[in-house]
Order: sequence, then C-alpha cells, then structure tokens
Amino acid sequence: MIGERIKELRKALKMTQAAFGERIGIRQNSVAVIEIGKNTPSDQTIFAICREFRVNEEWLRTGAGDMFIPSPASIVDELADLRTAVSEAVTN
Repeated sequence: MIGERIKELRKALKMTQAAFGERIGIRQNSVAVIEIGKNTPSDQTIFAICREFRVNEEWLRTGAGDMFIPSPASIVDELADLRTAVSEAVTN
C-alpha cells in the first residue's frame, strides 16, 4: 500500500509528519490520513515526494525497486567504473 511506503520513507528520513508535509506542500493531517490508507495521494503529491526526496516513483507506487534514486555522484562513479572495466577488457 502506498501509504505504508510513504510512512516507511518518512521514517527513513527521520521526519515528523508535519516536517514531511511541509516539504511537499501538504498539511500534517493529510500525511496522516495518507499513511493510514484513508486517502490516496494525488499524482501531484507523488511527484512532489519523488522530486523533493529523490524517491524512485516505481518504488513509491508499487514497492518494486529501490526506495531512492542514486545521487548524481553515484552515477558518475558507476560510469567511471564501467569505463575502467571496458578499457581493461579491451586491452586484455
């Protein structure tokens, strides 16, 4: 359930419902009713969560994949490692 994943995310970020809601532009009581499953978050709220906290939208909607999108530094590091591996493969 998406509400459970939002609660899991908020707790992983060590945020209160009020602080979490403020970052995405909704009130604490809206966060609370989403987390318990009484309301479903709008697409706008889902997009705000993903943008603000670098959350994987697929994970948020379905539970599949990783919670967070890799940071740009991680991607650059992965590309550098891939380049090294390709260079080594070509020379061997």
